[in-house]
Amino acid sequence: MRVLFTTAPLHGHLYPLVPLAWAFRTLGHEVLVACSDHFTPVALHTGLPVIASGPGAGLESLATPDTQQADARYAHGLAFGLTSQRNLAGTLSIVDSWRPDLVVAERAELAGPVAAAARGIPHVEVRWGTPEMPEYRAATEATMRPELDRLGLAALPEPATILNPWPPSMRQAHAGGHTSLRHVPYDGVSRLPEWLACPPDKPRLCLTLGTLIPALEQQDTRAVVLDILESLAGLGVDVVFAVDDAFAARLGPLPEAVSFAGRVPLSLLLRTCRVFVNHGGQGSALTAVAAGCPQVLLPKFDDMFDNAGAVVRAGAGLAVPLHSMTPLSLVEACRQVLEEESFHRAAAVLADEVAAQPSPVDVAARLLGLPPAARPDGGGVH
Repeated sequence: MRVLFTTAPLHGHLYPLVPLAWAFRTLGHEVLVACSDHFTPVALHTGLPVIASGPGAGLESLATPDTQQADARYAHGLAFGLTSQRNLAGTLSIVDSWRPDLVVAERAELAGPVAAAARGIPHVEVRWGTPEMPEYRAATEATMRPELDRLGLAALPEPATILNPWPPSMRQAHAGGHTSLRHVPYDGVSRLPEWLACPPDKPRLCLTLGTLIPALEQQDTRAVVLDILESLAGLGVDVVFAVDDAFAARLGPLPEAVSFAGRVPLSLLLRTCRVFVNHGGQGSALTAVAAGCPQVLLPKFDDMFDNAGAVVRAGAGLAVPLHSMTPLSLVEACRQVLEEESFHRAAAVLADEVAAQPSPVDVAARLLGLPPAARPDGGGVH
């Protein structure tokens, strides 16, 4: 069997696909990852076969204000829709030449699902984030309307199933029919530092901002982040700063009490932490959930607010929206999570719930029996 994985050109969109892709390979099936030209070097680091599907589009418009989230989500959907539109011809060519039996796409990438529907191939969506975000699909459908008409598709195709890695207790109502998939963290290219093998001599706090926010932030980033690090160091904890080298270099010298970790395997680091400060992206927030680590979340846009809300409702952390955060409000939130055991008990319950979900190998085995999708011309699989 051949399985084609398609992704938007962002780390946080590719990474949730990687464990499932390797699960198919473990079961003896062929896998291919298709993405925008400029993103292929990142995808190649997964060890999976990669092919370029087209030029994609710049995603600079993701840097939108935090207010009026519905408008921001539609704008972001337009950016992702443009990437899907520009990559559709290449994706159709890949489907016609490589002839996959199944297409697996993350939720923001629609060239793969459209190509699959046009050729009568079933497709599966891997859901990141807890919200439904219909604005993404509406914006993409509007962008790709000419292509859909040309292929005889009345609308964007619906997936045969939606795979959801969030614990069922944290999901919103719309996710009731989703198929559970255990979150297995993929950290990309990251090295385990020697100090991480030793238990800390005082409570450890980790701060990260993911891969997207540092790329979008403006000139004042340096002062804000350094203020945050200085304030967190005042808590008397072991502060670990986990961001990539390029972003850290732009900041200059860090406070003496802060340990710079670079791109570190979060799944291992968080098991040694008392609290994790992050932006609320799926990779960071869900890896903390799986590790049983309480969180203080700094959401900026889109699913980050809903992801943070899910953690707060579960009792496993607090949220301080990034646009209104001050070093003082962040420190107070961290102090509360550090000191109150209820956050740690709730986080442990969620970790058990993650561990109880079907593994990627189990889910891959179930997906092998999906029937062919109906082609718009009434035919079956080409």
